[in-house]
Amino acid sequence: MEFNSIEDVNALNEYQKLKQIEHIERQLHRLSFVPAFFCAGMIIWIFVFTWLATLLTAMHLLPIALAISSVGYSNVQRTDLLNQLFKLKYGA
Repeated sequence: MEFNSIEDVNALNEYQKLKQIEHIERQLHRLSFVPAFFCAGMIIWIFVFTWLATLLTAMHLLPIALAISSVGYSNVQRTDLLNQLFKLKYGA
């Protein structure tokens, strides 16, 4: 690709910046579903164990711990992505 002026370079930089913003917004949208999926999974899991009338043991707490850690990690990722998005949009 050949650049004939500074405007061409600025236009390319702006285009790449917009692509990065779209990519970050797509990732943020996908990460927003993580808490809802884990909530639905936990509700189904609790209904199954209630229906089977089994006693909860320490191993039954493992899915709860995994859900808490996964949702927490997705929130950390969302915060990092929001920081990147803010820097791209507002140049801070």
